Amino acid sequence: MKASLTVYFEDPFWVGVFERITNKTIILSAILMAICLLLSGCGGKSTFDGSRTSDETGFRMEYRILDKEESAEMKLTEGDQIQVHISHTTGNVDVTVGQNGEEPIYKGTKQENADFILTVPRTGCYHVSVTGHRAKGEVSFTRIPLKEE
Repeated sequence: MKASLTVYFEDPFWVGVFERITNKTIILSAILMAICLLLSGCGGKSTFDGSRTSDETGFRMEYRILDKEESAEMKLTEGDQIQVHISHTTGNVDVTVGQNGEEPIYKGTKQENADFILTVPRTGCYHVSVTGHRAKGEVSFTRIPLKEE
């Protein structure tokens, strides 16, 4: 009897194949099913590979893979502006900017590459959320303070 176990990565899952050769007949064992089920569960995790910065000037991320939600809080004053930059080469992102419990000041699904400015309607803490779907690229939300005259 001859047996072999082959494990390989088929994005986003690890796949295992157990073969047992008996009398020149290949029999895929029930172990194959167990291995596939166990290993495929490993691929369902949220994934982020990149850098992330959040401070009083804004929220920035560069990512080789973003397949989860990343978020930050920004303290903003009425009249402030947020310079938004979205750039990705693969996948897409969903973006939401708003105060908790309020209607968002911006919500975009499957965002294309874009640069635009949002004006803050009311002083408070704003939640910025970016959810990637196998995305590669960068986003930034830069605070532009209101200039008092």
